[in-house]
Amino acid sequence: MDRTLKCFTNCLLCVSGELVAQDIYFSTEQGTITPNYYYRQEGVERIDLDGKIVSPGFLDLQPNGMKGVHFTHLAQGDGFEDDERKLQEVSEMEASHGVTGWWATVPTVDRHQWKEILPTLKPRTFTSGADLLGAHVEGPYINESKKGAHNASYLVEPTQISPSELYGDGSLREAVKLITLAPELPGAIALIGQLQEEYPHIVISLGHSSATYDEGIAAMQLGARALTHVFNAMNPLHHRLPGLAGLMSTGKCHYSIILDGIHLHPSVVTLCMRTDPRKCVFITDSIELAGMPDGLHPGHGQIPQRQLKQGNRVTIEGTDTLIGSCCTLDECVRNAVAFTGCNLAEAVQCVTENIADLMGERKRGKLEPGRRADFAILDSEGTVLETWISGNKVWESTSA
Repeated sequence: MDRTLKCFTNCLLCVSGELVAQDIYFSTEQGTITPNYYYRQEGVERIDLDGKIVSPGFLDLQPNGMKGVHFTHLAQGDGFEDDERKLQEVSEMEASHGVTGWWATVPTVDRHQWKEILPTLKPRTFTSGADLLGAHVEGPYINESKKGAHNASYLVEPTQISPSELYGDGSLREAVKLITLAPELPGAIALIGQLQEEYPHIVISLGHSSATYDEGIAAMQLGARALTHVFNAMNPLHHRLPGLAGLMSTGKCHYSIILDGIHLHPSVVTLCMRTDPRKCVFITDSIELAGMPDGLHPGHGQIPQRQLKQGNRVTIEGTDTLIGSCCTLDECVRNAVAFTGCNLAEAVQCVTENIADLMGERKRGKLEPGRRADFAILDSEGTVLETWISGNKVWESTSA
């Protein structure tokens, strides 16, 4: 028997928002999904999933950290090996929640820290963990009036310092894959055009912004393609002044939502998913307290005050200011089903196919021949039972 060719059988596949009863073949040697004509070949190892659901491996677009690791703390410890250990721990936790690829979000830090942190976040793989796909820099080109938990003293305008001087040209070419900025800042529109010309692989997203709808349209015309945690850290949707949230209706940009049950009301989640099911993206916005016990936790360089964790809700001590979330991506999927009544495949699409389309990932995020054999095996409730990367099982639930 050729153990390099496998087939999931007696299963349902998540394909474009629908559950499809179909076998799926993949090669462990090539690490890719293969065409189904291999059913004629002798010796295929068939894995009976007993009606379980096969999803593409989840893609985590905006974690700031988890399991005690905050990405702003990298390059400040005991050197490269310490950073590698921290990232390995994150990659393993991601895999345990069905994630097979993730981008590390670095929120606003002191201007001198960017060049220290970003080189540690170049794309790479980890043993038995999800792949790091690069960095998302959320700042410092954001509006102080919508800073959220970002440190106002670190914010700058595009006219004050260039991206190459701030992040480093090498990091812009190798590590940075997504930049969130506020388009209303002086020089921001010109910056978007410059970034698209010099670093066309970088996705520009609008967020932490008080921009008007028209300012958002101008940014999109220059190449911006997304909205970062829509409704949060931006002006509210008004029937005469729609703001950035109004761009969801254009069909021309993706938009992420924090689906932890705290940042958005369930009815707003429904609005977002129904507005454009192929452009809606789920994110966790998780911070380092994800996977940690509830209670008061110390601050750090970005959040000098103590942090109060209560389930998924984390606030600056003594305030109602949300710092981020402690939600996991599989929890976001289950929340979407509970909040909106959508089917599981529709929710899965928002953490797989839609993110792959946004980020230009042609080898991930879809169950198509030639794409990576990255899978999350789910039960009917959306609980992750197994995670597979490049055709090999890297995690399995002990309760499966």
